Amino acid sequence: MLNNLEILAKGMNHRFPEGNTPYQITTRILEECGEVATEVNHFENSGTKRERYGEISKEKLASEIKDAMNALVQLALYYGVEDELEQAIEKSIRSLKEEGYIKEGE
Repeated sequence: MLNNLEILAKGMNHRFPEGNTPYQITTRILEECGEVATEVNHFENSGTKRERYGEISKEKLASEIKDAMNALVQLALYYGVEDELEQAIEKSIRSLKEEGYIKEGE
């Protein structure tokens, strides 16, 4: 999944080359996380009104999560920590396997 997120983030960086400073990316992360929170509130029927926003949409929630993840990967790309991010993910997975929280093949 990280490879696809890297491809997406690089494409978005090319599409919007003037919006890729650390401050702009961090602001985008916060804005996108706020949109994820809005969708979660909608799913949980709290905070937002269904009459105003309509029925819940898995596609909308997934899109907002993708946008937040994209912005996070853009920050990783900016600072050149893709390898370190991959290593951190692998380390967490190994630890969870060793602790029995992830079974082989999952």
